[in-house]
Amino acid sequence: MKKYDIIVVGAGPIGSTYAYKMAKLGYDVGLFDMKNRIGQPLQCAGIVSTNINDTKNLPKEFIDNQVKGANLISPDSTSITVEKEDTVAYVLDRVMYDKYLFERAVDAGVDAHLGERVFDVDINNTSIKTDREYSSRLITVSCGPNSSTSKKMNPNLTDESFMGIQYTVKTELTSTDYVDVNVNSSILPGFVWKIPVSPTEQRIGLFTQQSYNNANQILMSMIDSKSIISQKHYGSIPKYNFKKNIVENNTILLGDSASQVKPTTGGGLIAGFNCVDIAVNNSNKMLEEENNKYLENYQKEYHKKYGNEFRAQQNVQSIIQDMTEDDFNYMFKQLKENHVDEIISEYGDMDNQTPLLKQLVKTGIIFKLLPKIGLRRLKNIWKSQ
Repeated sequence: MKKYDIIVVGAGPIGSTYAYKMAKLGYDVGLFDMKNRIGQPLQCAGIVSTNINDTKNLPKEFIDNQVKGANLISPDSTSITVEKEDTVAYVLDRVMYDKYLFERAVDAGVDAHLGERVFDVDINNTSIKTDREYSSRLITVSCGPNSSTSKKMNPNLTDESFMGIQYTVKTELTSTDYVDVNVNSSILPGFVWKIPVSPTEQRIGLFTQQSYNNANQILMSMIDSKSIISQKHYGSIPKYNFKKNIVENNTILLGDSASQVKPTTGGGLIAGFNCVDIAVNNSNKMLEEENNKYLENYQKEYHKKYGNEFRAQQNVQSIIQDMTEDDFNYMFKQLKENHVDEIISEYGDMDNQTPLLKQLVKTGIIFKLLPKIGLRRLKNIWKSQ
């Protein structure tokens, strides 16, 4: 039986980054993934805020486009444009970026096992089974939202997820500076996005709890007859669950397996990278001192960093889910009449949304929306703070 210091299950961007950083600390790391080709198929929108610069984890050659803001569009086509003077988000070549993160891990000495499916993670004995058996001192599972290890750790919880679907479209764009975000009541709390990749290409997608057929019909209605669909992608986006246990014995969950994603958008790259740093710090201490209390610290520090923000976003999401088209049309009208685009432009942040909510309360504008939201439900947002 081959033995490692650390086994990482899942060679996506989060698993590969964790494996790389642990190998750089001198540990013997085995990295396993059922796919033979890293980064394919594309399973995300591929847009991240410029906050990713703080992670020092993104070479500029993987940025296809830089975005200044967004056009928020209601069901009756009322549009609010929010923007900043500087770039607010990057559109990434996620296929090549994921490959880079994986190859960086291999170059650091990680022992990669591509095309080797992990059938079982033995939490009690810190070992895994593929067609062979491997053991380690620590196992980190970062293999996606439908992790069987997550189910083992949380037998009384149901892992819930949204379906994400996205088409890459060849088209002619008049501007590549703005993302379009369209509200569609049939897919709430999800939304439709149009992300410009280049002057001749954009990504059109959505996430929803509805059926694939319904999602496909909506996306097709958003594509004009002159555009050509070059690629179709779909996958699962985990729902954040603050009750989820992400540590048991010497096994931890990380990234999508730990539901470490923003509830309102499903984005998990920046949060995942930040959680990698928390996990690496505590994994190193655990292995040095042979004391897995540090793994419990990983879970505590993760909740301290993201618990309040994610729960506030989750409460916002539950409000959105119950709104009708008339509610949204009314709300957009109020937002436009009260120049809320200026407030969103100043205080809006793709990753940390509570400062904007607090500013809307402080200015009193949020109360103009109360007939359509309700005071009790608004207060629920602040219970998580």
